This record gives sequence, C-alpha cells and structure tokens, in this order.
Amino acid sequence: MAAKIEFKRWKNVPDVVNTAEEIGKIADKYLQYASSNKSEDKAQARKTWGQLSDKYWDLLFAILDAQTESFPSALTFDEEERLFIDFGFLHDEITPRNKKFDASLALTSKFALGVFSYRAFSDFIADCWGMITRNPLPVSPSGEKTEDKIEELEKRLSALQEKRNSEILKIVSRSKNMTGTDLDALVSDMSRTLISATKASMRTKEYREAKDDLKQAMSQDRFRYNEAERVMETQLSIAQKDEEEPLGLPELEMFTALHESTKILARKIIYCRQESDKIRRKAEKISHACAQFSQQMMRKELKNMLTKKKEYMAVPAKVARCEQSLLCPHDSEPMLYETASRIMEEMSDLDMDMFGVPRIRMYGVPQVIFIPGQGLGTYDWADHTILLPVFPTTSAEKAIAYGAGTFRWDSDEDRILKNAYETIKDNKGKSILEMATSFYKDYFLWITKEKKGYRILPRDTHKTFLQMFAPRKQED
Repeated sequence: MAAKIEFKRWKNVPDVVNTAEEIGKIADKYLQYASSNKSEDKAQARKTWGQLSDKYWDLLFAILDAQTESFPSALTFDEEERLFIDFGFLHDEITPRNKKFDASLALTSKFALGVFSYRAFSDFIADCWGMITRNPLPVSPSGEKTEDKIEELEKRLSALQEKRNSEILKIVSRSKNMTGTDLDALVSDMSRTLISATKASMRTKEYREAKDDLKQAMSQDRFRYNEAERVMETQLSIAQKDEEEPLGLPELEMFTALHESTKILARKIIYCRQESDKIRRKAEKISHACAQFSQQMMRKELKNMLTKKKEYMAVPAKVARCEQSLLCPHDSEPMLYETASRIMEEMSDLDMDMFGVPRIRMYGVPQVIFIPGQGLGTYDWADHTILLPVFPTTSAEKAIAYGAGTFRWDSDEDRILKNAYETIKDNKGKSILEMATSFYKDYFLWITKEKKGYRILPRDTHKTFLQMFAPRKQED
C-alpha cells in the first residue's frame, strides 16, 4: 500500500482528498507492476506511470480550486505544496527523490540578479491570479522586488566602474602621457554618461520620445562617452608600446573584459527598468479583459491560462526525447534556481544582441519560468516565456542553452539567423523542424564552447556563426 498523499491545508477538502486517494490507488498498481520481473508487467508499469503523471494536473487544479474558493487577493503556497507544484514531488514512496535532492536547499535557493525575471511554476500561477483579479503581483519566495533588483544592479555597476577607473588610472599613469586633470575628466565622463549614452545608443523608448532638449542632452552624453572611450583606447595602445613598462596582453585582456562588463551591466539595468513597465502593461491588459468577470469566471480563467501553458510544458521532454512526466524523477537532482539563473545571465552576457530583436522591443525581455519535469529548455511563443525544466537532461548548461537558442530561432523574424544558417552545406534539404533542432545543438556548442575560445563546430558552421552573431551597428 502506497503512503497516503496529504496536504495539511486541504485535508478537509473533499476534492483534494479524493484526488489524492485516486493517485494513491494508481500508485499502488504502479509499484506492484514495477516490482515484478514479468515482461508484461514492465509494460503495464510504464502505462500506469503515464496515468499517474496525468494526475498531476488534476491534483493541481483541485488545490487551486480549494484556495480560490474564498477568492483571496493573492495565492500562497506552503513548502509541501511548492514541492509538489514546482518539483512534482508526491511522497518518497511514490516519487522517491534522488539522494542529491535536498528539498530545503531547493526551496530556499534564490534567483540570481540580472536582466531576466525568474519565476518558479508556483510563482507563475500566483502571478496569473494577481493579473486576473487586478491585485499586486506577489514577490517570489526565491526572488526580489524589481525595484530592489535594479538598485542592487546599480550598486554593482558603480563598484565595477570604480574598479575600471582605478585600473585605467594605473595603466595610463605609467607613461605619464596624460595630466592628472585629463585623466580625472576621462574616467568621470565614462562613468557619468554611461547610462544616458547607452539609452541613446539603444534608441530606447525614453530616448525616442524625449523632448528635443532632453534628447539632445542624451545624444551629447553618447558623444562624450564615445570620445572618452576612444581616448582610453589610444592610451591603452600607448601603454602597450611603453619602453620601460609595457602593458602586457593578459593585463590588457583583463582590463578590456572589465570595461566591457560595465557596458553589459548598464544595458541590463536599462532592460530591467523597461521590463518593469512591460510587466505592468501586461498585467493591466489581462486585468482589463477580466474586469467584468464574476468570481466564478475568474477562477475558471486561471484554469484556462494554466491549460494553455500545459501544452508548452510538454515540449522540453519532447525535445530531449525523454519521459514526458511532470512528476519528480528518482534518477535526477533538480538544478538550483541560483545556479541556473546565474548560468542564464552568463550566457546572455555572451549574446547580448538577443535583446535587440523586434520581439523584445515589443513585448520586453522574456520571463524565465522553471517548470517541473525533465528535458531541455524551450520558448513559449504564445506567452513570451522561456521554460526551463527543473530536472535538466544531460546538464543545466545544455537545458538553458536550448531555452535561449529556441528563443533566438523563434524570434528571428527578420531571418538574420535563418537565411545564413540554411546555407550551411550540412543543412541542405532539411525541413524547418530539422533545421531548428540542428540550430539548438549548434547554438549550445557556440555559447558554451566557441564563445569561450574553444573550436568545436565544423569549419563551415563556425564561419556561419561568426557571421550570424557578428556585432551589429546601432541605428542612428
């Protein structure tokens, strides 16, 4: 007899109790078949596990019906419920966890700060309810308020700039080619004008719609920043040729990486500020559409939104050709939110041009949602979200790269990538689906190996990726 599945908050709610009991009965059959040595029982075990997996949604909807019965202003989930919703865990006898699956660590892991907005599946559900009922979106137990995130990123940028300024002062002072006043002006211009200059270079909405005097000021800041950067590059070149103490290549590369990191972080801060506005507009759009709904209709709309998501949540397993189940697998450990989001941010640093695609200009940076189940990451075009299975196939890096690669391919509306990629000899005659699958694999190698200096891709593919991801000049 399988252990009893029980959720303490809903132990007196018939629908939740009955659904849990149904799952328990199916689990009994599964465990019986799985422990048998008969070949026919092995087939029955796989079939019964599929039936058990399908019950994930029945139990989820039963829990949500129980919580929304009182029509709360916000949905909240305790640790027991989050383990089920976010990781597909029912009970150690039914869904035994891998020995490396530390539930406490998984539930307390925090999302890394960066350009993307990260949500667990339970967070996504709570967000849907907040938008439907026109209530403030709750803060994820694993995240921070957008305002706090931006403030922390700005502190990091300030620290990076101070470090960069200190390094350039040391380098330039060797040759004594610039006076102290000129050096101070150089670092001051780069630090003071970075954000404004980046807005102008990115042609943000704030820049495009600014009044003439403000727009002119931002354009002047861009000119000052570019000029300061030009002078800095000249001074670095002089330092390399210094006869007494020439600037070595390793030191130059370290400084260049530091300087580039300030520019990347500045862009991320701007995207985060824009994202806050996009999230607000999306919430208002959904709230407006549901404004005339009765409470019963709003509860039904929550189920409709999750049912639409259900189709895309099956894709990660299909792409990886692994078991399509949202239940906790016994042979895998989940990737921690902190680790996965940090990898996602690092990959975005290597492909910042992804944020320049038209789809992001229209809908904002895609939200990243961690979903239960196994597989590789994917992109939900309908909801503009990147889905990452918490139990990645092969590795977290591959699952995340596939999610970013799928977004890159699906958002390539101008066919900058597709037109070039289909010219590769090995891609001749491939269907659109085969071409996409091939691109995900190559993008994974490109972002995890080639961008870090390792030659992995075939020569023809390598040259094409250099062409596809070459830096593009900003529009004037």
